[in-house]
Amino acid sequence: METKPIQIRDVPSDALNVMRMRASAEGMSLTAYLRRMVIEAAAQPTVAEVLAHAAQRPSPGLNMSDIVAATRAGRGE
Repeated sequence: METKPIQIRDVPSDALNVMRMRASAEGMSLTAYLRRMVIEAAAQPTVAEVLAHAAQRPSPGLNMSDIVAATRAGRGE
């Protein structure tokens, strides 16, 4: 996997101190801790990404009345 350096500017001191303490509590350097956070965040799709992916899927060819009819038939109604 290719990696690229990044730099984050203007991080409030309080936030940076919290991140340092969390990294230390896990026995990690601040860099390693923040790298892990970025990788984990990138692995989780956003709601917008999930919806965009779902919109690209082909229609199953069912409508609500078909679903209701199948549900009722399954219940023996």
